[in-house]
Amino acid sequence: MSPRLKNRLTLLAIVGPFIVFFIAGRYFVDPWSLPRENKGQLIIPHVQIAALALRDANGEPYDQADTEGRWSLLYVAGADCARACKNGLYYQMRQVQRTLGENMERLRRVVVLTAPASEDLRGFLDDQAAGMVETRGDAGTVKAALAPVYEDAGGDALGDIFVVSPDGQIFLRYPTHEDMDATLEEAENIRLDLERTLKGSLI
Repeated sequence: MSPRLKNRLTLLAIVGPFIVFFIAGRYFVDPWSLPRENKGQLIIPHVQIAALALRDANGEPYDQADTEGRWSLLYVAGADCARACKNGLYYQMRQVQRTLGENMERLRRVVVLTAPASEDLRGFLDDQAAGMVETRGDAGTVKAALAPVYEDAGGDALGDIFVVSPDGQIFLRYPTHEDMDATLEEAENIRLDLERTLKGSLI
């Protein structure tokens, strides 16, 4: 065997397995079927918060400039606030933020009001979920912007919780629940995802 042929065979032995794995991963493995670390629904492609066309309390646009500096938990609310809504606002957002300890200031809580808040919702936001950033958005616009998230399972964004990155990318979704056990399990999912995200972020 000539030295040149020997060198080529050695090189093939080194790079061959990588080529095989690449081809298998590219053509025979569905990457979306592989297990993922995140507990919430990963939104691909991410949705820009600007697409929701939100307004802040002063009527000014609420967009990427307002999400800078911190990560956000965002809840899409209707006019009323039944049990699942209250569980989400309190356990899945307020209490989860408190479990972050020294990292709790790296997270803001945002509520999107897609209709004038009922007396019940207004009272709950003031008494049990104080400290949230309140924004307003048209229900149709918000649902349309987030519609791709629900293409497989159906439904819409009303009553769901989302994680938003500091650059305004909405990239994780969590449902809310009437059942307390399901609520606490979902809250733990959010906590785990947030802790993993904050650990890998400088913001």
